Amino acid sequence: MHKVIKNHIVVLSLIIFLGTLLSACKSAEPKLDIDAQKTGFVLTAEVQASLTSAARPTATETPIPEPSATATVLPSNTPILLPTKTTEGTTPAIGVDRAQIIAQEPEDNTRVSPGETFTVTWTLENTGTSTWTTQYYIEHASGESLGAEGKVYVWLPVPLGTSLALTVNMVAPNTSGNKVSYWKMCNASGDAFYDFSVTITVEE
Repeated sequence: MHKVIKNHIVVLSLIIFLGTLLSACKSAEPKLDIDAQKTGFVLTAEVQASLTSAARPTATETPIPEPSATATVLPSNTPILLPTKTTEGTTPAIGVDRAQIIAQEPEDNTRVSPGETFTVTWTLENTGTSTWTTQYYIEHASGESLGAEGKVYVWLPVPLGTSLALTVNMVAPNTSGNKVSYWKMCNASGDAFYDFSVTITVEE
């Protein structure tokens, strides 16, 4: 009996010893620090982000060169010359006005019937030193007008040594005989510088 009790005591003591030993082993295990783990995770993430940023190539903006505007600066005392406006037909003739008839159609003393219409053409040469402008003209001066218009203008400029034909429409009078019509040539100012005439013979 005592031997059985003794065996139970030994077994119980062994169980208590083993339980104590196990408790001691459990208490010796390291305790996990949750805050330390969180801090470690944060540091690890920051290091990885830093390494990723360092490995990633940075985008470098290439500056676009602005076009250089070269301005021409004039000195303050440089005058600006504007084009001069010219008016056509207002330049007066320069030089001496002279003329000479080199041809006439019909010739003097040509016979015409009373009331007959005809034309007289004078070819005038510029023998002066001026240029005849389109403001020069011939006009009836005296004698028989023969139904001619008052003035016949030069229709293009006539320089020195050039000739121009001017034609006048006329009508023979109803009376017979020799009829003389006197004419003159005038410049742009209205000054006469050459006299000439035409003679016709009116016959029944």
